[in-house]
Amino acid sequence: MQVVCDFAHLKMLHGDVPIGKIIYKNLKEVTKNQNYQFDEEISNFMNLRDRIIMEQGKDMGVTLLNLYKEYLFYFETFRKKKLLSEKKKLLWTNDVFEKYKRIEYEFENEHILIIFNIGLVTTSILKSKKNSDDIKMLNRISNEVVDIFNYLFVNMNEEKICELTDINCVSCYIFLCISLAYHENMFYNTAIVKKYKRNLLAKLSFNIYTHFKNALNCLEGKELNKIFKNPSKVSASTEIKTNLQHIRNSHSTFYNFILVNKIIFISISNYHTALKYATLNSDVANDDNIKIEKYDVDKIGEIICRLKYSQDNVYKCIELCKKYNFNINITSLKEKIHTAIEYFEYENRNIYFDVIPSYENLCDIKGTSEVIKLKEIDISNIYIKANNISCNLKLLFNEKAELVYNMYNNEAISVYNIFFKNLLSLKDQYKLIDLSHRKNVLRTLHNIIISTYNKITNLHKPTHFENNLNFLLNIEQNLKEILTQVENSLTAEHTNHVEFQRKFLNVGINQESVNSYNSFVYHLTIFKKSLEEIQLSVDNFRNFLQNNQTNFQICQMDISTFAKYIVDDLNTCTNVNVESLDHEHTYYKNMLSEDKENEINSASSINDITESTSANIPILNYFYFHNFLKNKNLSYSTQNINAFNEKNLHHYDILNNYINVHSEEKLFFVILAIYFSLSIQLNVFAADLEELKNNMHDVFLNSISEEYDEGKLNELLQKQKSILNTKKTKLEESLSSFEKNLNQFYDYYHEYSKLDYFKTIEDLNNFTNNLMGMVEKLNEMNKKHSYTLKNSLVFKDDINRYIYMRESERSTIRVQQIPNAYSRNIHNSHESFY
Repeated sequence: MQVVCDFAHLKMLHGDVPIGKIIYKNLKEVTKNQNYQFDEEISNFMNLRDRIIMEQGKDMGVTLLNLYKEYLFYFETFRKKKLLSEKKKLLWTNDVFEKYKRIEYEFENEHILIIFNIGLVTTSILKSKKNSDDIKMLNRISNEVVDIFNYLFVNMNEEKICELTDINCVSCYIFLCISLAYHENMFYNTAIVKKYKRNLLAKLSFNIYTHFKNALNCLEGKELNKIFKNPSKVSASTEIKTNLQHIRNSHSTFYNFILVNKIIFISISNYHTALKYATLNSDVANDDNIKIEKYDVDKIGEIICRLKYSQDNVYKCIELCKKYNFNINITSLKEKIHTAIEYFEYENRNIYFDVIPSYENLCDIKGTSEVIKLKEIDISNIYIKANNISCNLKLLFNEKAELVYNMYNNEAISVYNIFFKNLLSLKDQYKLIDLSHRKNVLRTLHNIIISTYNKITNLHKPTHFENNLNFLLNIEQNLKEILTQVENSLTAEHTNHVEFQRKFLNVGINQESVNSYNSFVYHLTIFKKSLEEIQLSVDNFRNFLQNNQTNFQICQMDISTFAKYIVDDLNTCTNVNVESLDHEHTYYKNMLSEDKENEINSASSINDITESTSANIPILNYFYFHNFLKNKNLSYSTQNINAFNEKNLHHYDILNNYINVHSEEKLFFVILAIYFSLSIQLNVFAADLEELKNNMHDVFLNSISEEYDEGKLNELLQKQKSILNTKKTKLEESLSSFEKNLNQFYDYYHEYSKLDYFKTIEDLNNFTNNLMGMVEKLNEMNKKHSYTLKNSLVFKDDINRYIYMRESERSTIRVQQIPNAYSRNIHNSHESFY
């Protein structure tokens, strides 16, 4: 479909305009204050006009569009102060419809040209991008086109801005109708691709027909009272009739373009209305080889009537396209209608014999609710605001407004500064989140099971344990017997000596024997300690064996049984808290699913489509979510199936039964969804803050800059304060919501961090560490006491020799010594002799 720029020409700017002189001349006439200086603003203003003149002949692209928008901002700022009036010199430009026709205008009205050119360049950009798959972007640009022409039409219709000879109520209304038709045609094409129901296709195409019908009525001067606020003025205007004759002529290309499109879309609407009573073998609406499977027999007369009406109109369109050389391909539509008519006429002629009603007697087709709602926009929504323009200029000649502005601005700046600090804090907290390292529970579990099994297998050597233990038991038993004998021998020796000493008091003490005895007692104590140490080690290991019977049984398992045991035990002792996970997972899975987005796009309510495609800030849906993940290089796809399988994982089926393998996928998806939600909340918060700083500020400033009534200024101030409080409340709610969701994120992330904590494995590692320690102690004891038994035997022999020697000495003394009745050389009977 063609757009406005296919029929209209850019309004060229010509000539040098002494903008500075004009402004200061008007400023001098309205004020005696000579201190006002706006040299910087005027310089930027003049430079932009010069750049437009240089750029306008090149390309109708984004560069020229931005120049127009920046120029419009300066123009509107000075125009509202009535500083652009210049009656002496007229400027000239070309006609919208006749490129080489010259039209004069006053500089003060140049903003009308600029606004029109903004609309025209925007349509050119829209046309250049018509094959793009970015429906949201196309929808946004198309909305801008509609807003601009609607702004011109509404303000001219209400006589808020003046009309030019070629840019007036009539031409702007026609351009608005064409723009609305193009906009709805985008939705119609989307509906075709998405295979929407015939009923909706009929309504959408009827909407497009209505826009072209309204444009044609305006060209023909019909139903003007339904369009214009002052229809008599429009119909009686000689200037409009004369200057728009080029497009109002029924033989003109423009007029017949409108007519052809009107006929085409009423044909399409009737075609879809007829087929809504039938079921085709395919829901693909643009399939040329349609075959009707069944239909409502009671509606066959209406079906044939509407199809014939569409066919007649299609033939008219074909003739008009040939006559005016329109490149509109309606062959496919003609063939579809022809195929359908042949089928239904055959059915009616041979079966039903239904009387075909006249088209006038059929119920009227009705369109949908508005796909695009026309809204009143301010000029500030069109231009690009320059940051270096002073408030003094905007509030020029209005001290009361300046006072009101300062009262509001001080409060607004305070609110902004508070929440801007909060925004920086939120961004810092958000930047700390790092989800680049996703846990692979299946792979980690696999590796740790293999590692633990190998460690246990290498460490668990029952024969070695048994030999070491038996060795210690043998030492313990024999050492105990030897030490008992030794202790008994020393005790008997001590008893014999005491008895001998009592009888032979005159015999002196042998110090060497005393030292020997003490040495034997000392070494006996050492051997006893060694025995206690051996007994303690044996008891500890026996207790260890008894307390870890289950673990020793695990050590004897084969790898498959071991893996199954680990997984089963882990499933019973997992400490990951996922009580609310199912609810959150279901919620986000539904919100972010592709099916959900397809469901929204295929809903019968066109308002839902508009809402979903016109958002500028990302929302919780499939499209934005996956773009977000792509930009962050993240994914929530299933790891255990896509990345690993039976070929590179041992015992895959066993490991895949671990509950946390599946919890990881859910948890990570919910964590990513909350992470994405936090990103959206940050964007919304920043956008609201930006609106508070710029848009709300500009709208309020614009609303009071031309208001001089103190009562109305106070009313505007109170209204703006109310808006500020509402915005403040919203920002507080956003802040609270972000912090709540951030806490929720970290709650789930805390649980996520516990997914690779395997308590059973940790317990086994503790067991193996204890076993390793016990084995080391056994080895150490074996090494330490490998000669203890031999030494104890030597010790026993030494004591036996000592006792034999002492007994021999006593025998000799008994023979040699006088009986104990002699009174001299009496010794202390309590002193021991060794």
